Formats: sequence, structure tokens, C-alpha cells
Amino acid sequence: MPGCRIFLCLVCALVLLAGLPARALEVQQELWGFDGRVVPGRFNPVSLLMANRSGAAFDGVLTFAPTLGFGGPRGAAYVQPVFIGPQSARWVQFEVFFAMGSEAFSLSWGRGAKERLDFDRERPTGPPACVWLMDETNAFARPTAFKAFPDQLFPTTVAATDGLDAVILDYAPRWEPARREAFLDWLRRGGIVHLLPSVNGEFPVFADTLAPLNGGGETVRVGAGRVVRHRVPREELRPETLAASGFPARELKPPDNPAVHNLEETFYQRLSSLTRPNVSWWLLNSLTFFYIALIGPVAYRTARRMDFRWAIAAFLGMVALFGLAFAIVGRRGYGESQTVHSLSIARSLGGARWDVTQWLSAFATSSSQYELTHAAPANLYATSTSGDSAAGQVLNGKDGKFFADIPLYSSRAFTHRGVMQGDDLGVTVEKWEVKANELQPAIPARLTLILKTGPAFPSGALDVSVRYRDHIYPLSKNGNSYVAFDYSGVPIGDLFNREKLQPLTYGFNYSGNNNSTPADRLREAIPLLQARALGVSAITPHLPERTPPADRLQLLIAAPAPPGFHMQGKGFAHENGVVLYVQDLFQP
Repeated sequence: MPGCRIFLCLVCALVLLAGLPARALEVQQELWGFDGRVVPGRFNPVSLLMANRSGAAFDGVLTFAPTLGFGGPRGAAYVQPVFIGPQSARWVQFEVFFAMGSEAFSLSWGRGAKERLDFDRERPTGPPACVWLMDETNAFARPTAFKAFPDQLFPTTVAATDGLDAVILDYAPRWEPARREAFLDWLRRGGIVHLLPSVNGEFPVFADTLAPLNGGGETVRVGAGRVVRHRVPREELRPETLAASGFPARELKPPDNPAVHNLEETFYQRLSSLTRPNVSWWLLNSLTFFYIALIGPVAYRTARRMDFRWAIAAFLGMVALFGLAFAIVGRRGYGESQTVHSLSIARSLGGARWDVTQWLSAFATSSSQYELTHAAPANLYATSTSGDSAAGQVLNGKDGKFFADIPLYSSRAFTHRGVMQGDDLGVTVEKWEVKANELQPAIPARLTLILKTGPAFPSGALDVSVRYRDHIYPLSKNGNSYVAFDYSGVPIGDLFNREKLQPLTYGFNYSGNNNSTPADRLREAIPLLQARALGVSAITPHLPERTPPADRLQLLIAAPAPPGFHMQGKGFAHENGVVLYVQDLFQP
């Protein structure tokens, strides 16, 4: 009965298939960054609309891994647990760090070949974007001259908004508290909101924590950010309109001859070099010499004069003895302990809250997978996609963690972003006078400045200066105040040029002092932190910051990192760190 056998085989196959978990996922839509482009050297949101075409729910983990375009994953992968009901779809968002913007990635949700999607490494890169926030549920929302970004995909932490320069709004988004706080933090940090009249001809009214956007006047300052009202119909708003109002689009300009080609890799390499095991190489070399001599000619001559069984036992005993000796000498701590070195840039969000970017190196004295985290509501982590071959997983977002595989007596370098509690520096302006040189405009303005510091101001500040327009003015300490007088300003391009920054790329201890401590060598990285914070053209990627208006200046304070910024992990009780505080001050 060939027909019956075929029928029975088909029934068995259907039964077996019904018992298998269905994983028919597919990427229905993808959005890189805020406007379809990623900003190199920053964390960018990668939003994927995942569709579940099967009749069974998907309850698993999505893995977004850097691959460099060949082989398996390279470095730590981004993971996210996801639930998608049957015959439904949902947006999934990863916060991904793009070093240069050309990395390749893969998305997997299982082990099979059909449960993986490879993304091409070639994608558009660009500066921080200006986008139009859209409510996708509004059927009357129409396309504009600007890229649209769904408001439901706005990140839940300001740490993921480095790729956003400005937004255009003509309605009040219905956000949960986390997105409202992230949006307001982004605005306080220096974001720009362009408000337009809604369909009824009136400007939108914001409630709850977004109420500061309701301030009267055509331009309202919220922290370091601005809310600008434009009385033009939405269909008439163009990039040229914003440029004419003093808000030209940001540009991403690669420098012709940069001093630093990859700042992240420079930080990683130098931080990792600060902690190395202190191995007694003379003792290891001596043991190696005696070991070769004993198992070679000595064992050969001795074996000819005794019973072969005793000779084999003696040989195995020597191998075991020297193996133990090598283990003790090569693996002992010599006083080393699990240590963390860090470099940070902290931008003020008001009070004691800081938006922190950190580069860290964690040195471990035992091989294990470590759970590393920071005291922030949401943490973002990333590792190198070019020089990091160790395994690990990154769980970004609320209570984010980095599960790092660190071999014995080695270090793991990575980047961290988060909103953290530090010190309220309590800086107030007591005197502010600016007098420009009308006869010689090229000479920097004469800035007379007196700043009074609060009790929490770091007493061990390593460097204090201010940026006014396109010049840097060093400040001198005078009691509990810092002062600047006369024509002491230096153009940013002269202070952070190739000749001054390039020596720092070859090592922090460029002075040749071999007796310097790790803390000394960390301090030598302060110019690189300042260059990164100011967006100077000598580093790649070059993201020039907007020149601050004449009514404000940026205070730059380099100091030892406070305990609130330190990394947390089993066995890591000590951290050496330097932080560059960046705070906007306004003319009284």
C-alpha cells in the first residue's frame, strides 16, 4: 500500500512540525539613528519592526552583534529579551555605539540559518539630526521637508540621544514618564525644539514635566537648550527657514589631517596599559632554564643508571613539580588587585545630575564572567568592534549591565553612558564683563570673570577653564573663587591642534617620566577629553559643537572622578578616574 505509507509519513511529519517551536520572525522595517543615518563616535538608536508571522508567540532573546562583515560576532553583543504575540508585530530598539559608522552587524533570534539576518556595513553617516516628531496614529499627519521620527520610538534615556540635534513639534506627545524625562534632559543638555502651530492655529500646550516648554516669548531657554516658536504653516517650514532664523543644519566634516583617527581606540589602548601584572621575568626565565636542563640531559643521564620505572616516576615528578612552580610564579598577584581606570565627560543636567560618557578599563586577577554596572537608572555599554575579540553580552536600558568575559590577569576596555548622581558644584557668577577689541577683531575679547564655587566644588580640581565663543580662557583660583582677567583667551583651534594632540595618541606618559603613577598618566589625557567635549577638528570623527551664544559660556573642570561615577562589580573595589565636568553658565 504505497499510498497509505505516504499518507502516514505526511501525518507524522505534520505532528512533528506541530511540536516544534515556531520562530517565523522577520524584520518588517528598520530605522537607523533618528533620520536614517548614524552619527559616528556616538550611541545611536537602531529601531527594528519585528513581525511574527507564525501562529505561536515568540518569547526569546534578540541578539544584535557586531561582525565586521566576516565570521562570527566580534566583541560583546547587544541582547534584549522580547515577547511578540502570534500574527503580530512590535518595535524593538537597540542602543548601539558606532565607532566610525561602517561596522557590520547581524540580528539573530535562534540558532538556525533562517533565524539570522545580516546587515550590510555600508550605511549613511551624518551629523546629529533635525527631525519632525510624528504621531503615527494621527491620520492627518503629512510628510514634510524634514525626516519624520515616530514619537513612540523616542529613547527612554538621554544617553541615547547623542545623535539628535533638534526636533520639530506641532502637538504634545503622549509619553510615559521615562520618555518625558529623557526628552527634557535632552533639552536641558542643549537640544533645540522648534514649535509650530497645531491644526487649530494655536501652539501646543504641554503638561506635567514638559510644562517648561510653555514659557512665553518667541525663544525660551530651558537649561542649556532652547524652545523656539515659528509662526509658519507646517507645509512652509524648510531647512532654509530654520537657517535664516539662526539654526543651520549641523555638518559632519572629516578633518584633512587629524591628530587622532579613532578616539575610542586611543582611550581603550592607553587605559588598558595602565594596569599590567608585575611578573618576575628573571625568576620565570631561570625556572625555564633549569626545567629544560633537568628534563633534557640530566634526565637522560639519570635514566641510564636506574630502573626504568623509577626513571619514569622521577620524570613525571619533575614535570609536576615545575608545573606547580610555574603556576605559582606566573599567576601570583605580586600585590595587584582588581582595579578600574576611567576617563569621563560629565555634562550638567542641573543640580547634582550629570549626563556622563565614560571610557573604562577593568583589570581582573581571576578569570570569570563579570557582571559590571553603574549606579544609573539606565545604562548603555559598548566594546570595541575592531580590537576586542573576547566574548560578552550587553544588556542596555533600564538597569543595564555588561556581562564581560575577562581572562586571568588581563583587562577589558569598554564605553559607558548614563545619567548619574555627582556633586552639585554650586558655581555662581559674581562678575562678568566682556570688552571686544574693536580695532583688532582677531584678538580675543577681554573677559573679566569671577566665579564663586559651592562647598561641593572639587577641592582637588586639576584644571579649570571656560569657553567663551571660540576661545578658551584659563581660570586662576582665588580663595573660594575662580577668576579670569585681560586678553588671556586662546583660540580653540590653536590650543587643540595636531601638533599638541598627536603626542597624546602614543601614550599618556609622553613626558618620558617612567616613575609617574597611573593617576599622573590619567591627568595627561585631560586635553583629549577637552578636545572631545568641544568637538575640535583635530579628532575623528569630527562633530563640531555649535558656538555658544554671547550670553553664555561653558565651564570646563577636570577633577578626580567622584564615587558616584565609579563602576560596580564583584571584586572591583578600587577605581582611578578623571572626569571633565562641562557646565553652561549664563550672563546675569
